[in-house]
Amino acid sequence: LRRRLLNSGVSSFDIDLFWPAQGTAGGSQLFVGHPPTLRALWKLPADLPDTPLAELRAAAGGAGALLSLDELLSLLRARSWAARPQQPAATQPATTLELKYHTRPEWPAMLAALYGAVARSGLADQLGVVAEGRAGAAAHRAAQRAAKTRVPIFGLLRDVGARRDSAGRPHADLSALDADAALYDGWSVSVKLLDSDLVAAGGAHAKPLSVWVADGEAELEAAWRLGVESVITNRPRWASGVMARWRRQCERDGPWPQQPGPGG
Repeated sequence: LRRRLLNSGVSSFDIDLFWPAQGTAGGSQLFVGHPPTLRALWKLPADLPDTPLAELRAAAGGAGALLSLDELLSLLRARSWAARPQQPAATQPATTLELKYHTRPEWPAMLAALYGAVARSGLADQLGVVAEGRAGAAAHRAAQRAAKTRVPIFGLLRDVGARRDSAGRPHADLSALDADAALYDGWSVSVKLLDSDLVAAGGAHAKPLSVWVADGEAELEAAWRLGVESVITNRPRWASGVMARWRRQCERDGPWPQQPGPGG
């Protein structure tokens, strides 16, 4: 599917990475996919890092059904949009990567493998990575230094565990966001946290927000009205079509007014 999307003109991706059991550290041992979804889809008895590569390939339908990080980077490098000039710091990279399973002991070695592959690809200025918390950001920076590369880091803001108002709506901790702003080049934000205060906080630091997951028109419209830099959706063709319609409407009728967003 991702190969078809690359060929269809979709130019931005938010991609999860995992590794199988018994693999040696290296870009070819990192693969693309959302682990909970794949485990459920393939009915695996164990988590992906505890499942041998041969078993994963068999469940996926063959060796070619799994897309490795090295293959992904090759596909990105081959696309003309991946070779565009480096973007300003306050814009969203074409592709963001998140290495899952950050609590597992293999994760640091796999993080080093990730940055080794990125450094070899020459695409560092077109990529971003997602990190959770100060320790995650520090680990990414250290791995980048070791690989002699620099990739923008987007801090992960989850709605789970967030402060809630009297109506039960979650809100981002803006004080923590301000305190940790120097650690990140932007933020990867749950759409449930999206509101005008959060957008203003990101703008105050001149750092972009990438909002996930906008699979419904209400969430997509909130992100559109609030002017976030990018949205993550599992329905890219649908979202592109809806936003194209809104652009035409704005060209005809003028910009839409802002609204508070899902968070109030």
